Amino acid sequence: MMPMDERLEREIEELLGLREERIKDSELYKVFSEVFDKTTLETLEYFHRRGKIEEISGVISTGKEANVFRGIDRDGKQVAIKVYRTYTTEFRRIWEYLAADPRVGYLPKDMRKLVFIWTRMEFKNLQRAIKYAVRAPEPVAFRNNVLIMEFIGDELPAPRLKDVERTLRREDFEELYSFTIRAIERLWKRGDMVHGDLSEYNILLWDSPVIIDWSQATVKRNKMSRSLLYRDLRNIITYFGRKGVGVDDLEEKFRELAGE
Repeated sequence: MMPMDERLEREIEELLGLREERIKDSELYKVFSEVFDKTTLETLEYFHRRGKIEEISGVISTGKEANVFRGIDRDGKQVAIKVYRTYTTEFRRIWEYLAADPRVGYLPKDMRKLVFIWTRMEFKNLQRAIKYAVRAPEPVAFRNNVLIMEFIGDELPAPRLKDVERTLRREDFEELYSFTIRAIERLWKRGDMVHGDLSEYNILLWDSPVIIDWSQATVKRNKMSRSLLYRDLRNIITYFGRKGVGVDDLEEKFRELAGE
């Protein structure tokens, strides 16, 4: 990580809500100091000045590609803040997805700029999904490698389907299967779009199910779209079939949607 100057360090302490009563070696501070570079901190500072992020209060999830944090905006509303790592081991995968997407033009060789495009694409994918009546987090703003969106949850973040599956009844799984299949169909038929990474790990259970992680979603015109559609269907049909749900035949469902 690039060393922070004193101004940025004070700014990030304010964002994190670090006061005298909160020690500087808190777990949240460690996540920031170990992972984020100067570009990320400057981007967070930019959003802080504009009231989009008043304080960052916790970690929702961490991964190889991005971390998601819980924050509060100037109006006291909770938000989710997704921060992509500007230097990631996922470079080849990101490049391959963007190169195949007809919505993307020239691809820079600089990894940071590539991640900026990846962040912008997730913002636009969220907008497109919501436009076609698929429940996803409402996007708020993006800049560089930071994406701000609706926080799904209350006092705690909404759980993933995978995390609470043992508490669900068969009827619950049947309803969730219907919801997910309808979302796949609506995206493909009405939105000319596919999620591309749909599974029990990317469905949050809240007042209604919410589909998350839209970074690699793409449009039908992408030469990879049919294989991604097949993968989404396979993941969902296989998972819910194991839970005792009467599921569609994978090959028939794919032919029905893909027109083959």
